[in-house]
Amino acid sequence: MRKKSLLLVIMLIGALLVAGCGGTGKTSSQSSDPRKAYEGTTLKVLLKTGYETEAIKQFVGDFEKATGIKVEYEIYDEPTVRNKLILDATSRTGAYDVVATQFWYMPEYLRAQALEPLDDYIKNKADKEWNSLDYIPKGLLNTYRGSDNKLYAVPVSASGGVLIYRTDLFKKYGLQVPKTTKDVLEAAKALAGKEKDVYPFIGRGESSLASFGTSAGWAWAYGARVLDENGKVTVNTPEMKQAMTDFVELAQKYGPPDQAAIGWDVMSEMFRQGKAAMNFEMSGFPSVYANKEVSSVADKIGVALIKGPADKYAQWMYGEGLAISKYSKNKEAAWLFLQWRDSLEVSLKEVNKGIRFDFPDSRVYESKEYKEKAKGLEFFTSQIDEIIGSVDTSYWPNVPEFEKIAEAFQKQISLAISGKQTVDSALTKAQQDIDKIMAGAKK
Repeated sequence: MRKKSLLLVIMLIGALLVAGCGGTGKTSSQSSDPRKAYEGTTLKVLLKTGYETEAIKQFVGDFEKATGIKVEYEIYDEPTVRNKLILDATSRTGAYDVVATQFWYMPEYLRAQALEPLDDYIKNKADKEWNSLDYIPKGLLNTYRGSDNKLYAVPVSASGGVLIYRTDLFKKYGLQVPKTTKDVLEAAKALAGKEKDVYPFIGRGESSLASFGTSAGWAWAYGARVLDENGKVTVNTPEMKQAMTDFVELAQKYGPPDQAAIGWDVMSEMFRQGKAAMNFEMSGFPSVYANKEVSSVADKIGVALIKGPADKYAQWMYGEGLAISKYSKNKEAAWLFLQWRDSLEVSLKEVNKGIRFDFPDSRVYESKEYKEKAKGLEFFTSQIDEIIGSVDTSYWPNVPEFEKIAEAFQKQISLAISGKQTVDSALTKAQQDIDKIMAGAKK
């Protein structure tokens, strides 16, 4: 009897020990760590080429280690990403869990019901360390909201419009830093013919979607835009005529002979080679121009914000975010990935690697890592908050037909820069073409 009693006691103690360790087969660390809740999941991620993707490529192993989630990503150019996302939404296959989104495509993606609203995840499944949405400007977050006021993507990058100029040439010829669009024109006139093989100005002039941001952003400084707040086409207005007359003069008279065919890549290369004195562009470019490994004018760069006659800042808004596919089967794991990508932790790793210097998260600029890495770039980084704060997306055609509208407008402006038609003719044709696009959208 004593032996049986002793055996029962031993068995009971063993059972209690097993119960104390947990009878589910998971370790206590696994069951208590919410980041491990989706361990074993594989996420399919659709990305666009660019520095936003570079961080994922370099650091995704950290996410996989922290969560036990495997990440498989595909990287394409912007049009391919758009087409794949729309196809996936149309077929409802859920081929991707996480997708890259450019802000100008948001109306199209929302109309296609391609994206998952994030509000419930933010409220109920926010990772305390990774989630950074409280530190991102509300204006930038609103770019990714639908008409239902729900958030459909987290911002990963953002840029504003800036004038980039050669400090050595401005000093040499006693020129003041431009503060207005008029100042830019006057500086271009003053620099014309002064330096051999150096054009006073360079920008995007080619007839493509990628150049629309330059023309439309410049126009906003004059109070002009392609569509008003009610979706009415407002191309052929006095404000737009003044804006495009000045811009075409700047590009045609003071830019390279082939300015009408120049896109961002050629523009960037020419400026880095010292062949231009001024460049109106998005704020992602100054840090590239200041990189001594790729730029011959790295220590001769200045940055300024400029306003136009309407007392508005000239714009060059670009923004990219990450969203969850509406048809993903791994939405909770995808939400964890979005938070990780946008976290301060990853942003500081980007800083240390020198991947970029512009971030949506305002905390980055106060970090010792940023201040250390930004040494020598203060001409630019000291203005980042002001640049991001100057962004106003109300000038942008926020409609699903954006791509057609942008191409129709830029085609005519490019022809004007090339001298093949007048600005008046360009705007008349653009007005007609965009009117047809909008009329077709209403059918």
